[in-house]
Amino acid sequence: MSWTALWAIIFWGFSFIAAKVALREIHPFTLLTLRYAIGALLLLLAQYGRDKAFLKTFSYRDWIHIFLLAAVGVSGLGLLQAYGLLYTTAINTGWIVAINPIFITLAARLFLGEAITTRKISGILLGFCGIFLIISKGVFSFSLFRFTSTLGDFLVLTSALAWTTFTVGGKEFISRFTPLAAVTAIMISGFLIILPLSILKGGWNNLLHLSLSAWMSIFFLGVFCSGLGYLFWYSALEKKDSSIVGMYLYLEPFVTLIGAYLFLGEEIHWITLMGGGMILIGVYLATKSFKRLRFLKKSRNL
Repeated sequence: MSWTALWAIIFWGFSFIAAKVALREIHPFTLLTLRYAIGALLLLLAQYGRDKAFLKTFSYRDWIHIFLLAAVGVSGLGLLQAYGLLYTTAINTGWIVAINPIFITLAARLFLGEAITTRKISGILLGFCGIFLIISKGVFSFSLFRFTSTLGDFLVLTSALAWTTFTVGGKEFISRFTPLAAVTAIMISGFLIILPLSILKGGWNNLLHLSLSAWMSIFFLGVFCSGLGYLFWYSALEKKDSSIVGMYLYLEPFVTLIGAYLFLGEEIHWITLMGGGMILIGVYLATKSFKRLRFLKKSRNL
């Protein structure tokens, strides 16, 4: 058993809950700026301890690639999930982002030439049926689009597409560097991209009036989710096979579900559990023989 991988999953599972709490009092731009600043600092310190000159290993062309990846997989992903969480529940978010491996399987078939079997097709279809159940809440009519939560669900689903683009688009680039070095550079770039937006938006004076729970959520997201979460995850990947570590990702939606029920008072509906179960089974079928990448991660958490 990998305790570091398990702790990373627990941190990421609670990330949607912490974000919901913080977003009650702070704008998404400000939240993401603070989160990425803290996470980037921790990752930079960890990587600096291994290689003080690691930033010099990236060429000018590499930095262009890094900023493009950060714009999609960090800033863009974070904004989509943050705005999605303003309208939908943490429980829905946890289940919807679990579809990521299915999107990656489809992208690998379309852009990387990966073979696709009947079993994978069955898993993909089952996963999308699960997504439909969660978003529709069992209401099979056009009235579905009148729900405010539907907008949030679709924003979160779009964030899964952003993570897929980041994963597939960054495969060749990230494979040329150590995972921690690449993620550190991308996280720093994500912070630099979101910073001007938060400055233009303003509202930084509100930080003086945030509650203790909001500050705790911000620091949890920065320290444990964007910092220690990545460090623990890649530490586990260095010690165990990626396919074994990847199995821990199946636990993340359940961590979110339990945490959202206990700390946010969100209701647990049978239709959501059914849809979530279909997603996980679909992911298993679609990715069982899929060659996992060492830099692959879920959840795309903000």
